[in-house]
Amino acid sequence: MSSSAAGGWRRLLAPRILAVFIALVGLVLTAGGIQLVTLGGSFYYVVTGLACLASAWFLFVGSRLGVWIFAAMLAWTLVWSIWEVGFDGWSLMPRLVGPLVIGLYMALPFNWRPLRAAFAPKAA
Repeated sequence: MSSSAAGGWRRLLAPRILAVFIALVGLVLTAGGIQLVTLGGSFYYVVTGLACLASAWFLFVGSRLGVWIFAAMLAWTLVWSIWEVGFDGWSLMPRLVGPLVIGLYMALPFNWRPLRAAFAPKAA
């Protein structure tokens, strides 16, 4: 491995660790969501799980698009949560706190600064 390749790996270590975590969350949400849909439930968990998997993929390959997909998922989660329970704070808390904590962690500079712009070509 060349020194520049090793430097690129280290540079992307934090977003890649985050990507693995988000992928695991996405797998659980997608699998559980599929089971819920087969029982006549909401598609929310399938859609959210797939969004987490997409976000994780883009974060892992070093694209800032993963951050934007996760942000869209947060917006979708906020809308769904309010639609489901209204503005009851205690009912909103379990639906929003986990995703918001992950989103705030993702917003830390060491997670997003190493990523290239969403549609920028890879550097040689």
